[in-house]
Amino acid sequence: MRKRVLIALVVIVIIIGVSGANIAMKNKKSNLMMVQTSTIMKNDIESHILSTGTIFSMDKRDIISDVEEKIEKIYVQEGDKVEKNQVLIELDKSEMFYRIKDSKLRFSIEMELLKQLEQEDSKEYEIQLSNAEIRYEDAKNTYEINAKLFEKGIISKTEFEKSKDDMDQLYNDYLLAEERQKNDNRHNDISVQNHKVELARIEVEKLEKELRKYTIKSPIAGTIVDTNISESGIIKSHVTLMSVQDLEHLEIVMDINEYDASKLEVGDPVVITGDSFEGKVYEGKIKYIGSIAKPSEQGQNNENVVDVKVEINNNDEFLKPGFSAKADILTDKKADVLSVPYEAIFTKKGGEKVIFTVSDEGIVKEHTIKTGIASDFSIEIIADVEEGASVIINPTEEIKDGDQVMVDKVM
Repeated sequence: MRKRVLIALVVIVIIIGVSGANIAMKNKKSNLMMVQTSTIMKNDIESHILSTGTIFSMDKRDIISDVEEKIEKIYVQEGDKVEKNQVLIELDKSEMFYRIKDSKLRFSIEMELLKQLEQEDSKEYEIQLSNAEIRYEDAKNTYEINAKLFEKGIISKTEFEKSKDDMDQLYNDYLLAEERQKNDNRHNDISVQNHKVELARIEVEKLEKELRKYTIKSPIAGTIVDTNISESGIIKSHVTLMSVQDLEHLEIVMDINEYDASKLEVGDPVVITGDSFEGKVYEGKIKYIGSIAKPSEQGQNNENVVDVKVEINNNDEFLKPGFSAKADILTDKKADVLSVPYEAIFTKKGGEKVIFTVSDEGIVKEHTIKTGIASDFSIEIIADVEEGASVIINPTEEIKDGDQVMVDKVM
């Protein structure tokens, strides 16, 4: 009997001990912080920027006339494809033909006058100068001979002085003839006429160059759009008559916010979609990034944006200038890198970034990290952690290295 009572008492003590231990364990667990975790994984990460823009032709030219004149013939209409230098419009040239004919006639007259001046006898003054020089030399020789004769008393003083006066007079005649030759007006007349001929020639060239403006050609190969003229109408100078667009080479013009623009590089690949061409996907690349930022023209915020242009590589007839387009820009990619959800990263007051891993026993470990490229849902981390480790999501300041926690849910 005693033995049975003793056994019963031992069983009761064991039951009470186990129950107490279970209660203590439950109380301890109830005091642990509940956390949610995810798994550190190795993934291929791509960083993208999404934006919208408008499709434009890469080359658009407005056709403008430099002259005001009546239209004689229009060779194209809206929608026509044209080649570079193809004639689009002919203007009435009748007035220009008359002006050119008149200017050529004036040029011929001026040329004829020049020939007449050049053919006239221009040696008259040269002969006069030569004769004056001969007479002066003869008088000089006579004077020198008479001077010797006068010294010897062979001739009188009167005769000697007369020979000197004759020499002086003929010398003056020589100087006068020389001056006349220098001031020959025929040389000046020829110079003036040469100038008139040159002016007439320039006028002919000017009018012939002006005539070329009466035939209006396409500056590029493309498609005619926005025509605004009719035959027999009068066009005004410097007014757009029609436009030519190169529809085979299109681009998207976008405004990218300054934060995202700093991540872009010329040549970055772009995937292009749009509601106006639903179901079609096109490829392109960044061809231009503006060198300055400007205030955004959309919305009420004070965001600054940068002009960005995307060249479309494989456009077709479904794409048209003026369509809206969506651009998915690939800015970076890495293969097989450690990554965590954005929510796993905790930034301390000093700016240090950390994550908290949890062991199978629920023990927390803090890891200082550096971040790399980011996708829409995860971000690359550089840290002393292993793939497959559990990482706390949305950690708070209360979590410390070495804490024991209870995992509530694995995300």
